[in-house]
Amino acid sequence: MRFLTLAVGILPAIAQSANIVLSNDDGWAEINIRAVYDKLTQAGNSVVLSAPADNKSGTGSSDAPALPLTKPCEFNSCPTGSPAEGSDASNPRLNYVNSYPVTSMRYGIQTLSPKFFGGLPDLAVAG
Repeated sequence: MRFLTLAVGILPAIAQSANIVLSNDDGWAEINIRAVYDKLTQAGNSVVLSAPADNKSGTGSSDAPALPLTKPCEFNSCPTGSPAEGSDASNPRLNYVNSYPVTSMRYGIQTLSPKFFGGLPDLAVAG
């Protein structure tokens, strides 16, 4: 919840719309990251979420290549056997990476940002 409060607090500081890559360590299907995504989008920003497939709290700066899923994503949000990286079928801006938060953010910046923004993001937000 502190993350949501912080994100809502920075919204007024973003004077015009920004291209934002959003991530966390709790997982892509977690309610708070989805709430922050919604608030940033409602404020007029262009947002791409790129977060771990599962809760990776406490993994610090761990980094590893993403691998296909050997078990379902958090909350069964994607099935066993899903690819290493994927997106929500109804919203391609909501993405998971089957690895750590650092790997997820890098994927968002290096792969998703050029796809959706045509270049690097203006801001990377993590919580």
